[in-house]
Amino acid sequence: MKTLNQDIKNRTFKKVYLLYGNEDYLIRSYKNRLQESIAGEDTMNTLFLSGKDPDLNVLKEFTETMPFFADKRLAVLSDTGLFKSASEGFAEWIRDLPETACVIFAEAEADKRNRLYKAVSETGYVCCLDHPDEKQLQAWMLGIIKNRGMNIRQDAFRAFLECISEDMDDIRNELEKLCDHAADTGVITREDVTAVCRVQLKNRIFDLTSQASYRRKKEALDLYYDLLRLREPPMRILYLLSREISRLYAVRKMRQENRSRQDMTALLNVRPFVLDKMLGQANMYTDAQLEELMDLALDLEKSVKSGDLQEQLSVELLLLKMTDRG
Repeated sequence: MKTLNQDIKNRTFKKVYLLYGNEDYLIRSYKNRLQESIAGEDTMNTLFLSGKDPDLNVLKEFTETMPFFADKRLAVLSDTGLFKSASEGFAEWIRDLPETACVIFAEAEADKRNRLYKAVSETGYVCCLDHPDEKQLQAWMLGIIKNRGMNIRQDAFRAFLECISEDMDDIRNELEKLCDHAADTGVITREDVTAVCRVQLKNRIFDLTSQASYRRKKEALDLYYDLLRLREPPMRILYLLSREISRLYAVRKMRQENRSRQDMTALLNVRPFVLDKMLGQANMYTDAQLEELMDLALDLEKSVKSGDLQEQLSVELLLLKMTDRG
C-alpha cells in the first residue's frame, strides 16, 4: 500500500496496477483514488469494463489510441477473472502497453502462477489488499477520527471495537455517525457509542453463545428473547448459533494441533481479541459435547422444516442443551 500511496501523492504512475484480495473496501478505495489521480473526470480517455472475458481487441484498440488532450488513457477492469485463466494474449498486451496508457485491474482473486499476473508484476505493480490486522485496523479507525478533528476515550474505543462488524464500510459509517454525534464536545465517550452504534446481529449471537458456554441460562435466554423482540427470525438465530458452535469446535481442534494465533485468526477471519474470547468459550466444552451440539442443531433445523417443531422452541432447546450439558 505504501507504493500506491506514494504514486498517488507524487503523481508518478506505473503502466498497470493489480489490486486484489478479500477486503473490498480497500480495493475499491485504491481503485477510485488511482482513477481520480490519473484521469479525474476525463470520461473521453477512460474505459470501464466489468465482468468475465473482456474483449482483448477492444482493450488493445483503446490503449493503443493516443489520448485526446490528456497525458494518458486509462482502462479500469473489475472482476474479470483473468488472473485465474488468462490467455497469453492478455499478457502480451500488458507487456506492450505504450507510455500513454495505464490499466487498473480490481479482482477478488489472483493466481501468482498466472501468465497475466507475471506480466503485471514485471510491467507494473501488484498489491494484495486483504483484511488488515488488528493494529492496522485500529490505526485506520483512529486516523478517521483524527481527520475529523475528534478524540475518543479509551473505554469508548474498546466498546466500539466490541460492537462493530468485520466490514470496513460498516466501520467507517459507524465512525462517521459517532463523530457527528459528538461534534459539539470533540470527544467521543462510551455513552456516545452506546447511543449511536448499532450492535451487529453476529455480535449479539457471539454474546449469546458466550453466555450459554459459561452456563448462564437466564442471561442466554434473556438475550434470545431480546433478539425476538427486535424481530430477528428464530431460524436465522439458529443458523448463526450453529455456526458459532462449529467455530468453537474448529478452535479446539486448531489448539490441539498447536496452530499459531496468526493462523487461527486468519482461518477464522476474526480479530485477535475475538479469538481470545473464543478460546475461553471453547475451553468450556469437550470435543464430544460440541459434536453433540452440532448434531442437535442440525436435527432441530430438520424438525422445524418438516413442521414437527416450532421455530422459537428450536432455539430454546439448543440453548438449554448448551447450558445444561453434563
